Amino acid sequence: MTRYRILLFDADNTLFDFDRCEEEAFRRTAQRKGLPGGKDLYGRYSAINAALWKQYERGKIGLEFLKVERFRLLLRSLGMEDGEELNGKAVGLRDLYTEELSEQAFLIPGAEEVCRELSRDFDLYIVTNGISKIQRNRFAKSGLAPFFRGMFVSEEIGAKKPDKRYFDAVFERLGDVKKSEVLMIGDSLTSDADGAIGYGLDFCRYNPEGKPDEGRAVTYTVKKLSEIKDILNGGAS
Repeated sequence: MTRYRILLFDADNTLFDFDRCEEEAFRRTAQRKGLPGGKDLYGRYSAINAALWKQYERGKIGLEFLKVERFRLLLRSLGMEDGEELNGKAVGLRDLYTEELSEQAFLIPGAEEVCRELSRDFDLYIVTNGISKIQRNRFAKSGLAPFFRGMFVSEEIGAKKPDKRYFDAVFERLGDVKKSEVLMIGDSLTSDADGAIGYGLDFCRYNPEGKPDEGRAVTYTVKKLSEIKDILNGGAS
């Protein structure tokens, strides 16, 4: 029988198909704001956003700065000059995009079924670096809420994965539980794997594309979420 009592699930690109959610939210935002650039505009935004999130995870920039800066940089790339007008438009894009993204709740195939089954034998929690309003709204719309006992959002905690302070806050709220009784599941090597392994937790990497672990001591790897059930039912340790 597996030793785990608690499963900590990352949200984006582990349970939520974040790429699809993000693209749809951006498409709707760009359409409502009349942004030029056509289909290539999302690719440009995505590259800017990914670079800023890496800086955020490394503690180089703050979340509030990131939320607006990605749109400031996008507008600059479209030829708009720095100034009050650009900043005002960037803030407007931030607000509308937040609204649109909070409505997108596309799930990774099999996520709902897997969470339903696992919740019968384990306590499930979400651990996410996302923006609170977005993550909580999407979670409520997704159909996953009945299977989870709670959600730990970095914006609310005041620290983010892989920071030890984030996991300290999680364990403080979990109460009387040993690290050996907790399994974390996620896709990111930098925020999820580094955070979990560095904190002394077993880590299951959701890795549908079979990418290398880059030296991380990953405990388990799955290409499909359904494989998590096989690992746990098999009593792997």
